[in-house]
Amino acid sequence: MSVPFIDAASMDRWLEQAAQAPRKRTHHNLHPSLDAPVQRLAIALSQGTYVRPHRHPQPNRWEMIHALQGETTLVLFDDHGHPTRKILLSPQVMPVVECPANTWHSLYPTQGQSVIMEVKEGPYLPNLPEHFAPWAPEENTPEVEAYLARIMEWECRPC
Repeated sequence: MSVPFIDAASMDRWLEQAAQAPRKRTHHNLHPSLDAPVQRLAIALSQGTYVRPHRHPQPNRWEMIHALQGETTLVLFDDHGHPTRKILLSPQVMPVVECPANTWHSLYPTQGQSVIMEVKEGPYLPNLPEHFAPWAPEENTPEVEAYLARIMEWECRPC
């Protein structure tokens, strides 16, 4: 029987893979299949990754995010694309947050690289086009770099 685990060597390997990946991130599933009732995945994030703001409109589609290494900033938005809250996740300060269903959100590594663990109800359902924020640029478009810089510079109240 295979026992899934996350150790320092695994995280280092994933961070190396993320740094080389076109999207500047990589996923490692701990759940056995996309049909699993609980989805558990480690996500390694490198500076410059762009997670397009999105939401999961189904009432059971919350996401629990656990900081494993480094610092990650979770950004929550209102329906017009204005940031309402930034949450700094780190193993030492704020290791876990739950993002409620139907909440516009994005995240990025605060400095350099980070690794998070995401836990959510399954089965896996891919995001549909309407789940992505219409006010945010699509991945791999020229507007992404400037938009990501604005997200990182935004100051919101309360934060």
